[in-house]
Amino acid sequence: MSTNLYLSKTSISTYLNCQRRFKYKYIDKINPKQKITNKYMAFGNSMHLTLADFNKLTENKYRTIDNLHNLLRKNWIRDGYDSRDEEREFGLWGLEMLTNYFKNPQDKGSDNLIIEEMIYLNKEDYTLCGKLDKVYKNENGTTEILDYKTSKSISSIDNLQLPLYLMLAKSKLGYYPSVVSLYYLAENKKISKEVNESFIAKCTNDVLSLCDEIISKSEYECRPDAYCESKCENFNVCDPLKNENLIILNKIKNFENETYNENIF
Repeated sequence: MSTNLYLSKTSISTYLNCQRRFKYKYIDKINPKQKITNKYMAFGNSMHLTLADFNKLTENKYRTIDNLHNLLRKNWIRDGYDSRDEEREFGLWGLEMLTNYFKNPQDKGSDNLIIEEMIYLNKEDYTLCGKLDKVYKNENGTTEILDYKTSKSISSIDNLQLPLYLMLAKSKLGYYPSVVSLYYLAENKKISKEVNESFIAKCTNDVLSLCDEIISKSEYECRPDAYCESKCENFNVCDPLKNENLIILNKIKNFENETYNENIF
């Protein structure tokens, strides 16, 4: 396999969901410019760009609610909305989130170390990469990785994102941060996890083992489902996606892998 393979949270998640889609998108690079966009992606990117700009304002006199709101208007991405009214609804929702953030920020600190930066970590056979929203010294003086979220649902930090962000931050800073946090803007709530050396060693080794599996693959399994046409860029060139038998069998396989599912019969 080519050593120019870039592995990120997005690409590795794609591999875990459907190896064939991963191959088409990141190895074969079929339709590289074709992207699936929607209003939620556009909204999330707009908010990320806004907070990145706001975090780069170092003088308090410029860190005003009006400037924060105008940064959203300046960074607004108009893709994916069904109508002007829907776009306006999302825009007002974004302003509301930013207002709540401004009134009671959960990411106060003394020093911003990384702001909205794409980081590349070269390994022997691939490159790990990812964009870090914010790494800073928090109010306790501890280095913290922060990832802004615009979704309404709140979930814990997953076992893929956390070690990737830790490794990328270390490649930039020279040391591992001690805290990793998700900041859910819709609720203005931050979920944090403190990490120690033993935890970091285990979780990073797990991800690196997964990366080794990916680059050693010679065949890539297709895992079709009923949503492939709407979520896969290469639906038209993937014959298994049109095979109803494989779609049903994949449903069964996914069910069997759901270890948390308790059967009642």
